[in-house]
Amino acid sequence: MLGKLMKYEWKGLRFPIFIMMGILGAATLLTCLIILTIDPKLDNVAAGFSVLSLMLSIMLYYFGVIGCTVGTMLVIAIRFYKTTYTDQGYLTHTLPVESKMLLAAKTIVSVICHLMMLTCVVVTILIIIGVGIYHIGNVSEYWDTHYWHRIFTEGFTELSEMFRDEYGISLGGFVTFYLIFLIISSISGIMTVLGCISLGQLYAKHRILGAIIAYFVIISIQQFISYLAMMPTYSRMLRAEALSETMPMFEVISPTMIITLLWSVAVSVIMHLINLHMMTKRLNLE
Repeated sequence: MLGKLMKYEWKGLRFPIFIMMGILGAATLLTCLIILTIDPKLDNVAAGFSVLSLMLSIMLYYFGVIGCTVGTMLVIAIRFYKTTYTDQGYLTHTLPVESKMLLAAKTIVSVICHLMMLTCVVVTILIIIGVGIYHIGNVSEYWDTHYWHRIFTEGFTELSEMFRDEYGISLGGFVTFYLIFLIISSISGIMTVLGCISLGQLYAKHRILGAIIAYFVIISIQQFISYLAMMPTYSRMLRAEALSETMPMFEVISPTMIITLLWSVAVSVIMHLINLHMMTKRLNLE
């Protein structure tokens, strides 16, 4: 049954999600095409025009990324609100399944859609970088693929060694840790939005406004918690500086990141419980 509910939820979200992915893809394609048109052998006027076009396309891509990520969050929030707490919710809540099953399906699909969009953003960034490197290789008179491959390999090895000496952790280990941190933070962000929509139902006459107020209140609390989580880091840095000690950077920042990570998990659990409570004990459809 969970699979069927998730499939139904995906059908309601896939169209706007694919539209935003298309917009992001179009912005990426435009940026890549402009990169490929830049020729450093051109005169100053043409080269200046190409650089200006590149800057504008990158700016367009940047706004596309912001619009698509925020748009995905809004689409998820609007669908959750309409299918849970408005007249459309009558059909949802008359299904022969428990509320926790409905909530699980909505939550899982919402998180998947959000992570899909973030993955698309990362992929498009890598594509733009890859096209830029490829084009530089093609227009350069001194480009030797084998030579530059060896230079990149040696440079990456040296960077990894420097990273380990500076941060006290391998580059791969840090990237893995940071990816886990970003994924959990993203899940927490979706759970916060859904939880705030449920909290907004406490304001019978101003539900949307109540949800917005709840969101800003919770975000403020999270920022305050993050500030408190930074205090051990500041203390360790000041103590190390006073004693003229050298500490690996990861050893300094890891306590803050771990506290933030645990707080994100706690927020996700709290918001899930709020959603479940509102859908089972305080449900009041418009």
